[in-house]
Amino acid sequence: MQSYFTSPLNRSYKLLTLFIFALASLSSAAQDNTIEVNIDSTKRFQTIDHFGASDCWSMQHIGGWSEPNRSRVADLLFSTTKGIGLSGWRFNIGAGINRDRIPAAWRTAETFEISEGQYDWNRQKEEQWFLHAAKARGVSTFVGFANSPPARMTRNGFTNASHDVGTTNLKEGYEAQYATYLVDILDHFRNHPNPEKRIPFGWVSPINEPQWDWDESWQEGNRASNQDIKSVVLALSKEIKKRNLNMKVLAVESGESIHLYGPFQKSVDLYGAEYGNYLTLLTEHDELRQATGNVISSHGYFSDTVKDRLVARRTELREVLDQYPNWTYWQTEYCVMQGSNNEGGGGRDLTMNVALDVARIIHLDLAVANASAWNWWTSVSPEDYKDGLIYTNYKKPGDEETIILPKLLWAYGQFSRFIRPGARRIEMSGADDIYGLLGSAYVNSDGSQVLVFINMSDEPQTAKIQFDDSGSDQNLSTTEFYETSKNRSLERVPLQSGDGLLVVPGRSIQTLIRR
Repeated sequence: MQSYFTSPLNRSYKLLTLFIFALASLSSAAQDNTIEVNIDSTKRFQTIDHFGASDCWSMQHIGGWSEPNRSRVADLLFSTTKGIGLSGWRFNIGAGINRDRIPAAWRTAETFEISEGQYDWNRQKEEQWFLHAAKARGVSTFVGFANSPPARMTRNGFTNASHDVGTTNLKEGYEAQYATYLVDILDHFRNHPNPEKRIPFGWVSPINEPQWDWDESWQEGNRASNQDIKSVVLALSKEIKKRNLNMKVLAVESGESIHLYGPFQKSVDLYGAEYGNYLTLLTEHDELRQATGNVISSHGYFSDTVKDRLVARRTELREVLDQYPNWTYWQTEYCVMQGSNNEGGGGRDLTMNVALDVARIIHLDLAVANASAWNWWTSVSPEDYKDGLIYTNYKKPGDEETIILPKLLWAYGQFSRFIRPGARRIEMSGADDIYGLLGSAYVNSDGSQVLVFINMSDEPQTAKIQFDDSGSDQNLSTTEFYETSKNRSLERVPLQSGDGLLVVPGRSIQTLIRR
């Protein structure tokens, strides 16, 4: 006689029971693993001014391409239907080409200046084409930035520094001439006789990464001590006021965020002057505050290693900036130079690896550091380096005009296309795992809500989103979804779950728009 558990019928029944129990357990585990995400639109943070990139120094080449190809690049950068919808554009005011000192064709640009007060407006015509292409596609924030004064204004006669020039390469007493030169150029574009050719430059950035010495011979650059910065900004302020222009000075474009509130000791020791502590410099002088519009800026370099800097640097910056509640912070330049694991920036990466790393940085700059603007470095790169939103193998006239699109472009677009100027960041809680699911939320001026989720992990992440406007659709059925992943590039996708939950696929970015 067989026992209850050894008879074939009962054994099958037992296995079926165990299987059902296992399914129930898995379902319960899935429920337990659901991430509770809460949106509170009454808690509002910074206003988003723009997402941008620069033309430096690529557009002097790309702007000379055939009309179809350069228009496609412009669409990819600026269009909100065909591309990533950038809303800011940094235009490089070239300092003049000297191939003996800077042999690389993609590391310097010609200058408009012929002699003091005399300009050739046909110069930089390729970069000018992209200025107008950006305006035509809806870009609203334009920054004119200089890496160096033109050679006639420098102490060594070149557009990058040398150790013997002292604290800065700008000639002593030339602050007013330099200010006039910069304002002449931007005033020309702002008040062009042909209204269709006017570019509404609202910002002039006279000094780029002033704490670095710029003694190398590979690109334009000029250091400046705090006193040098003060002299240049005040000269610009005077010139702007004299012409009654609605324009501000963007300062100081620090090469690293920590020098907004700390010294750069290497330059302090080398040149016997103060470098760094830029918040103190700008906030303790009334005219400097007025000239800058209470906006302070830095670049995001050397702050991306996950182990020690990625979160800590941004948390520390926010704690410092909280002591200056009337100031706005812009992140005005970043590309991968260090990397999430200190692997460096060498080698193109067209995959989701860099795309996700950069998306995480954007998220933290917005959600932790409270940045009101975020900018990538160079829009198009011919290099084997992680520095381009778009890549090309084109180097010189006659080469094929190739357009190579990394996942990074579309990852950036998950923010820039949908979070428009004037948006406010609102509170999102629950999605704050830098190795798993990250999320941030915004409300645009038209009332639409934008939620950006980044899944850094290999596995799908399930989120239950609770909105504070309980009278609206809570199950996401009327929400638009866009995804960048291994197989998608900023593509609209259907809701990934039919039960009101959001499932974000592994190694992907999803943007939700509630109108």
